Amino acid sequence: MIPGHAGRTGLALSAHDITLSYDGFQVLRGVTLHIEPGRITGIVGPNGAGKSSLFNVLAGSTAPDAGTVRLGERDITRLPMHRRARAGIARTFQLARELDSLTVLENLLLAAPNNPGESLWHIFTDRGAIRAAEGAALEHALTLLQRTRLLRLADAPAGSLSGGQKKLLELCRALMLEAPIILLDEPAAGVNPALMEELAAFISELRGEGRTFAIVEHNMDLIAALCDTIYVLADGAVLTEGAFAKVTADRRVQDAYLGVTL
Repeated sequence: MIPGHAGRTGLALSAHDITLSYDGFQVLRGVTLHIEPGRITGIVGPNGAGKSSLFNVLAGSTAPDAGTVRLGERDITRLPMHRRARAGIARTFQLARELDSLTVLENLLLAAPNNPGESLWHIFTDRGAIRAAEGAALEHALTLLQRTRLLRLADAPAGSLSGGQKKLLELCRALMLEAPIILLDEPAAGVNPALMEELAAFISELRGEGRTFAIVEHNMDLIAALCDTIYVLADGAVLTEGAFAKVTADRRVQDAYLGVTL
């Protein structure tokens, strides 16, 4: 069971008949998908297929023109991103958003949720709670850094990390929220093969511990290695969905990828 989220690890995240337009151009056309709890769902497609727009709708940074997003049975379509994080949905970004001038450890501690030290009232009334929360956050952060082999860099400026290490730090920051559902945006972008193997292994471990993932990714080797179910988008709509072997054998998918066999 994931600390702080008892009873929420079995929730599915789903989108139903999502449509979205920008400046009169329809980028999503009736998209429906279901992200099963405890599984890894891939979202793939050629450039311009609508993957990033769909991800932003799932994360809460963009509101759809029509359709619904549900967490379990709860309609969260209009719930903003910070409230979705509290509900149990965290995300990473294609371009890592670390605070360069802070250390790796400080970046993680800033991501810790519900720190009583952030409340002026608690500063004067409950210093014990502050110390306990800070201690728990520090222990959690150090554990994550150890698991991702970043512990030796805990005191290094985050801006000094390699591209792959920044992706690991980005994932650790999402994990500091203790969210059971994590949306990964292009986790392999800019990551060398050795670090990508470490990243994939860590994601697999987390899935085994009950985490749920949705991944937008161009690297089909990573998708094949990790994903239980894959949704293929083209021209803003779901072209097909299923296991990797099924979707890559689909002639429509091959045509959408400019005739290249996947």
